[in-house]
Amino acid sequence: MTIGMPSIDITFKKLAASLIERSERGIVALIIKDDTDNTYAVKEYKSALVIESDKFTSTNADYIKDVFTGGAAKVIVVPIETASTDVVADAIAALGSRKVNWIGLAEGTATEQDDLVLYIKEQESLNKTMKAVVFDTTAPDSQHVVNFTNESVTYEDGTTVTGDKFVARLLGLLASLPLTRSATYYAFADLVSVVEPADLDTAIENGEFVLFNDEGTVRVARSVNSLQTTSSTVTEDFKKIIVVETLDQIKEDVSNVFKIEYIGRFKNSYDNQVLLISSINGYLSNLSADDILDRNYDNRTDVNVETQRAALIASGKTEAEDWNDQQIKNMTYGSNVYLAGQIKVTDAMEDISFSVELA
Repeated sequence: MTIGMPSIDITFKKLAASLIERSERGIVALIIKDDTDNTYAVKEYKSALVIESDKFTSTNADYIKDVFTGGAAKVIVVPIETASTDVVADAIAALGSRKVNWIGLAEGTATEQDDLVLYIKEQESLNKTMKAVVFDTTAPDSQHVVNFTNESVTYEDGTTVTGDKFVARLLGLLASLPLTRSATYYAFADLVSVVEPADLDTAIENGEFVLFNDEGTVRVARSVNSLQTTSSTVTEDFKKIIVVETLDQIKEDVSNVFKIEYIGRFKNSYDNQVLLISSINGYLSNLSADDILDRNYDNRTDVNVETQRAALIASGKTEAEDWNDQQIKNMTYGSNVYLAGQIKVTDAMEDISFSVELA
């Protein structure tokens, strides 16, 4: 008799129940250049009220507050000496293994913005889910890089700042939005105007995150990342920030539960795989009920039969080529759990076509 894995099932249920709450409490890493405190220690804040103003210049303290204004749950401040010749590399080294959802430079040169793009793309190739907001970089082409390109924004008090100085605010916004809504058409109450790109539609198609003036209100035009290169597995949907955020959160949840509560604890039998698969499918079902996934779609996972078949054949079991799917599932391979899934993320309502006929 196979003993079930109740802790895994319970954990997935808790994760599904808390996903919306967790998704609106993102962690931001803000890289600043500051020599005020020459220890250059990384600081973590959960409120703008506890920022140690004596550790930063007034300008950098304001950038940290901007992230909280945007709505982030926690800001990890990474101070780098102004004389640094490799700001991003030094910041990443200082961050270490801390959990970060979004990262950006409070003020960054073009080279530093490009360096951050390269780092995120390296992490993306390793299946990491950290995302960045950068300012006006050339064709970053990444689902985990948001490329903000407005030249400048103007606040209610008449202050105008260049776009790179608005990155901190956007980091806070994108880290705070729950998976039940998109940043598209988000209104900035404290802005009065923004310098728009020459052509909004072209900018969006080029993977630029831009703001626009909408009858006295400054809004996000379209909540897109910088992805341009699509394929059969990376579709147009991956250009939407809300879609990538959802997929990343699901990936993190499944990976973390497997790592913490499964690895090494259970024999790699098909019966145990079925219990894990059932728990994951229950998690996906709960996300469907919350409209994070499309409830009208068959969101599920199962054994990746073809991958497991190929592994068995490569190991010398050539007869596996003729086995049916259930025979393949029963014959697990070593310590490997080969799973495949299909899900459909519910996008936000952002477009409407409305036709009216007069009688």
